Amino acid sequence: MQKRTEGLKGICITIIFLFTFWGCDGGGKILKPQGTRSDVFTEAKNSIPPPQGTVSLEIRASVKTPTSEHYLLEFKTPPQVKDGYPFELNIDGQEIIWKEKGKLEKTPISGEQGRFPEGGEGIRYVLDRTIFLAPGPHHIVFGLPADDFYTEVKISLREEEPHVLEFHPVYAMGRHGYRTFFHGVTRSEIFLDKTRIK
Repeated sequence: MQKRTEGLKGICITIIFLFTFWGCDGGGKILKPQGTRSDVFTEAKNSIPPPQGTVSLEIRASVKTPTSEHYLLEFKTPPQVKDGYPFELNIDGQEIIWKEKGKLEKTPISGEQGRFPEGGEGIRYVLDRTIFLAPGPHHIVFGLPADDFYTEVKISLREEEPHVLEFHPVYAMGRHGYRTFFHGVTRSEIFLDKTRIK
């Protein structure tokens, strides 16, 4: 009986280890990418047109976080965003981090459809940058380092067309059964030229 109990204990430990290693969603956690290249894309500045052989890709993202007072009430440490909230992008091995300043935002908490995920008082951070890169397939990892969140997607860009890539945050579920920005980002919905691709 004791050997059987020890055997079951060993199986449970193994299962816990596997879930911890691969992640509970079965897909594994996206690790922070390592930037090793510098020849994949360039950032657009001063509204200049794309250089020959490249296309423009506008990167859009927006995230809302609690105010510093909320963290004091929850006895939690707020994310380090003194110099701006970081948005991280890695395309085919080239990495860039943009830090954006936030603005205080007060919006209704709920409406006819119920609780709004971004309802309430918080800080809104908006990313809207444009880069130039070659048309064709690309592997992209997008991250919010302050929330320890990363997601990846593969896209293909057509020639001679401007493109828009958008990351819409999906916030974690609260104790009361609704999603709210007070609990951070858990995943994202990704759109390329207004078509959802993930």
